[in-house]
Order: sequence, then structure tokens, then C-alpha cells
Amino acid sequence: MAKKTLNLGFTGDVAEETGVAVRAKSAANRIKDEAGMVAAHAADHPAVTGSAVVAVGLVAFALGYLLGNRSGAARSGLWPR
Repeated sequence: MAKKTLNLGFTGDVAEETGVAVRAKSAANRIKDEAGMVAAHAADHPAVTGSAVVAVGLVAFALGYLLGNRSGAARSGLWPR
């Protein structure tokens, strides 16, 4: 029997694309994948997600409060004390 040639199309080496646009597209795809995973986890575990949001909010409030009180001496006197 004679061997048949397979018509598979291009079988050579593909030059890997490099550049800022390719890297930006790759980074955007990775960010979309991560966001999808976070959303799926949040949907699977709503109690943990709510607790995490509250904890981050409390930490942000505490930092804002501390930074706001720290700059209290530099107030210009627009408001009575």
C-alpha cells in the first residue's frame, strides 16, 4: 500500500508575537479570568463574601478616621471646635 499524504494545512513553526499590544491583551484576559473566578467564588460563598466586604469596610473606615484625626492640628479654623 502506498502512503497517503495528509493535507493538514500549515505545519511550520509559528512565530510568537511579541510587543506591548500582545502583552496588554494577555494581561486583560488574565484579569477577566480572575474576575470571573472571584465572582464565582462570591456566588458560591455569600456569607464569607459579605464578611470580607464588611471587614474591608471597617478597616478603611478606621484608617480614614485615624488619618482625619491626625491632621486635626493643621485645620484652618473654618469650623468651630
